[in-house]
Amino acid sequence: MKLQSYINENEVCNEINDYLNYFDEPFWRKHTVCYDFCMDKDDIVCGKAYEKVKRNVIIALNICTFRREECIRKNLDLLMQSKFFNPDEADYYSRLHVFITDNAGQLKEEQNKFIHIYHNPMGNTGGSGGFQYGLDKIFDSDIAFTNVVFMDDDVEFIMETFYRLFALLSYMRDDYLDNPIAGRMFRKDRPYIQYTAAEKWNKGEISHIGYQLDMRDAANFISMNENNESEYGGWWFCCYAIKFVKENKIMPFFLHCDDVEYGLRNGKPPILLNGIQVWHETFEYRLKPIVLYYDTRNSYFVNEKYNLLDYKSILSQWKEGISKFHKNKQWLEEYMMIIALRDFCRGIKWLYSIDSSEYHDKICRIKTTRWKNAFTWRVVEFYFSLKFLK
Repeated sequence: MKLQSYINENEVCNEINDYLNYFDEPFWRKHTVCYDFCMDKDDIVCGKAYEKVKRNVIIALNICTFRREECIRKNLDLLMQSKFFNPDEADYYSRLHVFITDNAGQLKEEQNKFIHIYHNPMGNTGGSGGFQYGLDKIFDSDIAFTNVVFMDDDVEFIMETFYRLFALLSYMRDDYLDNPIAGRMFRKDRPYIQYTAAEKWNKGEISHIGYQLDMRDAANFISMNENNESEYGGWWFCCYAIKFVKENKIMPFFLHCDDVEYGLRNGKPPILLNGIQVWHETFEYRLKPIVLYYDTRNSYFVNEKYNLLDYKSILSQWKEGISKFHKNKQWLEEYMMIIALRDFCRGIKWLYSIDSSEYHDKICRIKTTRWKNAFTWRVVEFYFSLKFLK
């Protein structure tokens, strides 16, 4: 399936202009201090009050990339043309710094005042390892960052996302400083459709909040900033307080479920605000056997950590899954699901002990047959039952 084309910013903004400009007064009253000082006051008095309560916000944008130079350059160009890089924009200048970890080692390394591009010395450690290396570099800097944004390397955005995030953080009430701020995902193929606002884990049966909403329709604005029991924001775009990320390292999942586990560990419901969003390929464009391996294995680890596993149900569901692939003669998909359970049985200490880059390469080289699968799944079932069901 071919990649979707870049969105046209002007066309998109025209189509969802009402959504972008919708002012959710109850949201701003609840989450910020602005209204505490500015009701029934003239503009000058209100402006002075704003300055007194405004927080000193500095954002680190953390991006992990692998062989997507075109996307990175396009997004860097957009960022560098923004107010955050313009000395004449005193309120914004120097308030956003970009840290990019290149797991492929192909981008030219760069260190200037606001842009930092590094090759990952550990090689391709996946999104988990790349994001963690980016965090380490952020912590090593002498800049007093207040927040970190995790963002995928292949998203598209408009700068209003960052301006609105900056405004929200600048006037946030103390009660919400530790809450993540989740960026919505809009579809690239139909850029007026919100794919999701935030996520509910539901033991791996993920529920998308505000799923597939047409944001040209004003009827969808009414409750769009309500949390609706969401538990985490995906790392296509999600903002965390610096205090939390300093105290919490990312689990070495390589890819997928790292954002889930991080959000569950944070434990605070993500904040949602219209205008903070990116455009991203939806998951039907990204299905591969190797992704099935990581989705399956990492989901088990997440559910185990948070006491959400029913081991009998897991085994039953796993057998149903591999049977489906077997009937469709999808031997590699079947084998990936088989070894996902095998590797989960090896335990969390094993996960932390392996070289994730080398192990990923090993998994990618796997070839299998129906006969190999038929033997292996029985061994894995026996191992699982012995460890968890005895």
